[in-house]
Amino acid sequence: MTLTWDNAKSLAELGELTARWLTGDLDETPTHGGPPDEETGPLVPLLAAVNRAGFVTDFSQPGEIDSGWQQRASVCGYCDDATLDRLITAFTPTDLVLLHERTDSGIRLPVTLNLGTAHTWVGGSPGVDYWDDQCSPATVRLLAGCWYVTLVDPIWGRDDHLWPTLAAALNLPAPVAAGQ
Repeated sequence: MTLTWDNAKSLAELGELTARWLTGDLDETPTHGGPPDEETGPLVPLLAAVNRAGFVTDFSQPGEIDSGWQQRASVCGYCDDATLDRLITAFTPTDLVLLHERTDSGIRLPVTLNLGTAHTWVGGSPGVDYWDDQCSPATVRLLAGCWYVTLVDPIWGRDDHLWPTLAAALNLPAPVAAGQ
């Protein structure tokens, strides 16, 4: 049987599907219609590996500053207790922000500014309702029992701190910085 969103039964299978979407093998995810945004391109190898390592992402963006836009490097997604423990161990001694919750706390952080006005926010568990349309009830229940994790670099435009820390937490090779 071919693995699809509606028959995935584990975080590993959801991570594999998300990795396949990131690399262009699938057209969309339950949380994102169409291909990844262009800015995600340099992050694709790392994000695919992160998804295959047990952190199923549903949002990410690089840190950058460009023509009135400012972004904080950030990534959000679902994981189990063991993966959360690894993330906490890696992120706690840094200046990076880690939020984790099972239900929505209402805590939000701005991660994109347009001419000084908050444009994109992260944080707070989005719930699993948007997975209902494309996933089985068992998959939705699985996600409801997972941790929703938000990782943010607090420095606007910095793009060389969050990603290596995330890679190290999941025992992945360090990412190659853009332009290297």
